Amino acid sequence: MCAIAPAFSGPAPSLAQDATPDFGTGAERKMIHIVPPARGYLQPFSGRVEIQTLIIHPLITAVDFLLDGERAWRASKRPYIGQVELAEPARRQELEVRGYDALGEVIGTDRMILNQPDLPFRVRIAAMRRVETNGYDAVRVGVKVSMPRSATLEQVAVYRGDRLVETVSHFGKAATPGVPRIIPVDVQMEYGSADDFIRVTATLGSGRESEDAQLLQGADYQSEIDVQLVQLQLLVTDSDGNPVSGLSPGDFEIRENGRERAAVALHTAVDVPLVLGLAIDTSNSIVPIWSEVRSVSAGFLEAALSPGDRAFVVDFAGTVRLASELTGYKLLLQSRLRSLAPRLGTALNDAILFSLLQYGREPGRRALVVVTDGVDQHSRSKPQQSADFAERLGLPVYFIQLDRGARRRSVSREIERRQHLRRLRYISRRTGGRVFDIDLSEDAPRWVERIERVFEQIEEDLRHQHVLTYYTDQPQGAATERSVRVTRRNLELRSAVPVEAIE
Repeated sequence: MCAIAPAFSGPAPSLAQDATPDFGTGAERKMIHIVPPARGYLQPFSGRVEIQTLIIHPLITAVDFLLDGERAWRASKRPYIGQVELAEPARRQELEVRGYDALGEVIGTDRMILNQPDLPFRVRIAAMRRVETNGYDAVRVGVKVSMPRSATLEQVAVYRGDRLVETVSHFGKAATPGVPRIIPVDVQMEYGSADDFIRVTATLGSGRESEDAQLLQGADYQSEIDVQLVQLQLLVTDSDGNPVSGLSPGDFEIRENGRERAAVALHTAVDVPLVLGLAIDTSNSIVPIWSEVRSVSAGFLEAALSPGDRAFVVDFAGTVRLASELTGYKLLLQSRLRSLAPRLGTALNDAILFSLLQYGREPGRRALVVVTDGVDQHSRSKPQQSADFAERLGLPVYFIQLDRGARRRSVSREIERRQHLRRLRYISRRTGGRVFDIDLSEDAPRWVERIERVFEQIEEDLRHQHVLTYYTDQPQGAATERSVRVTRRNLELRSAVPVEAIE
């Protein structure tokens, strides 16, 4: 398949001869997945909705779509898409999919709660009231923290300007997890100047933070403030496609329903943890270079993850597996990566879609890196499915395409390869990622060094991700048209997605 088989140290990985798919254990055993349907920013699900699935088990030949226990649709051909009619107005509903084999036996299920009556984690200054206490001017600040059912509140800190006024860490029965809840916190402080601002931060037991701020001006009149902080993950590049640093909030123009909004802050990658996915091709064609690819990939995980960052590893051949769930423990990630061995087939589109599903409700900066040496042969999903879902999530997808057969390829294979690369570039362009095409038959510099340089470029991109924040008075769930533009000349905004949309 290639003109040059690069040397590698150690024994060759064994290639399983048994064609029976190995689906792993635990969460990896799910044979069918629901792809979360599209909706507007923070909008509920209602009306007629298209439901896409990702089929992992190759023997699934039909899929039923059930809504609140009743069958709403059956799909009997790939890519197994259903149309369901959701309640209007929106309410909590359970969506279930069941995958059947040719004999009508259920061999895979997945469930999703739509319009789950849970709350997002968010702190907000709900009220400010000017009062007189013991002869001095004071302001009473009412804070509300909305808590998801499973979260635990660690503390709430209240600042006037940059000075810490009070830290609250005891919240009584309201702090007990298990149900969605609003936790109220009241703090009183000296009034000071009307130009001062009040800032509050709430911290969960997991370390995750949320913040809000408001000028003291107008505290005489405002008994209930309905503003919230919006966070947007951004990647800005120059005209050559290189990531840019040294930006400030003033470099961006934000419009919401046609109205301009002022940027509040621009956080760098140091401030916001990273959730990184690595999907690695373990098809049989990668056997001659597998040892080096595995070693370089492990080095990338070691270098790319800072304290507080987390990653997961997916491996794919004819089927897709979750090799390591999301974790910040680098030794575990590297151990799982070292345990992988090549198998038969290539299901690239399935791997992309499966990897994107792993992000779930995880907050923070995110990126996916896909390492592959071949074209798709065994996917049950369509390329457009992974492209659409990747763009909706807004996370950059990077592809490292390893080409070992450039010197001995037929015309038809070359056409197939170019079509394959066009699909990868299509996904990367829509998500703010990149495609790196590496010809392993070139002698200089050594191909391993070229892969290492590519990983370094991806690390550089990740280090230049930003989170831009601004305040909105739009109520949660309201239809919102948002646009973001970088105002500095010769710069391009490669991607911008609300962090809340990830959850």
